[in-house]
Amino acid sequence: TYVIAQDTQKHHSLNKNRVFTTHMEKSDTTQTIKTKQVKNIRIEQMRIMHVDLDYLYDKNKVQQEHNISALIQRIKKLQPNTIFLQAFADPDANGSANLVYFTNRHIPVLEDLFQPVVKQIKNQTSVQHVYAWLPLLAWELPNSEQLQYVEHSLGKNEGYIRLSPFSKKNQRIIEEIFTDFIQNNSVDGVLYHDDITLSDYEDSSETALIMYKKWGFNGTDLLKNPSHPKQMAFAQAKTAYLDQFANHISKLMHQTKPKLLIARNMYAQVSLDKESEKWFSQSMKSTYRHYDYNAIMAMPYMEKATNHRQFYLNLIQQAKKYDPNLSRTIFELQTTNWLTQTPIPTEELANTIKLLKQYGVKHIGYYPDDFIQEHPDISKLKHAFAQNHL
Repeated sequence: TYVIAQDTQKHHSLNKNRVFTTHMEKSDTTQTIKTKQVKNIRIEQMRIMHVDLDYLYDKNKVQQEHNISALIQRIKKLQPNTIFLQAFADPDANGSANLVYFTNRHIPVLEDLFQPVVKQIKNQTSVQHVYAWLPLLAWELPNSEQLQYVEHSLGKNEGYIRLSPFSKKNQRIIEEIFTDFIQNNSVDGVLYHDDITLSDYEDSSETALIMYKKWGFNGTDLLKNPSHPKQMAFAQAKTAYLDQFANHISKLMHQTKPKLLIARNMYAQVSLDKESEKWFSQSMKSTYRHYDYNAIMAMPYMEKATNHRQFYLNLIQQAKKYDPNLSRTIFELQTTNWLTQTPIPTEELANTIKLLKQYGVKHIGYYPDDFIQEHPDISKLKHAFAQNHL
């Protein structure tokens, strides 16, 4: 029986001929501390511009170069020290990647555009770190691959299209995608997309059910009964499995680039309500154990929060329980209200940043940066976005 030991979650680095397995051994904890000592020099106060490469890409290459130049100019004006740069293409905007901007063995390449843009950012601006924004599970491969995707126990299509993390074939494909990426692209970090998640109705695929049985759970019953008394223990097991698999991929990349920093996007609700682990298979405790940074999507419009100020203060309060100095917590703000498809005023964004800084938040970013509409307005944002003087 596979038993989740919450205080000793860890998994071993992998060699190329070994599929992902989970191990809960206290002896691994020391190794975690040692490997973190060789990481890139951390930025004391990250100021992050999160950029969609989909905005830059254009079939007309003259227009594409104009787009890249416009982005470079915005970076020079705002002077972020960190860029989160999309490395996957999402033309249908469903959050899953069916194309990418880098050469690899499995996903069709729209254009090998990622590294050229990184080079221009590094050569022409004062940006210190560029992170590649990539999904861990949300890959849509050609139908000919005949792969197992995450299944909903009630047959619904909810959330991102994701490869089932319980399939050994999928694990190998994901390993190879990230290996191909890190061997051919120079980055300072990787930001995992918010796709490292399973709902209380997922994953009901056959391979997943076999794994649940090894853990000591009747997955068929649990996935159809959200109020089952074992639901939290089951969710914690899924959380551990997902974060260990992410850590496994991180270690694989560290074989090529030992100093690579790793961040993950987290839903705000996970920070605010421990019960939400049942719905997302994410937790604060596990996140700070397995990733260098927790990039919380501090997006009150998306969460339909009524009191935005209190929403931010609650997030800060909860984050400090696990990261007292907030040295490993990123607050990522939204510049668009996706529910109404309208831009959030730059003045509001600037005031939010001032509030976060006032309450000790060190790392602040926003998404997306829209160079076409020039939103947010850099002239109104620059002062608030600047680092505090230490």
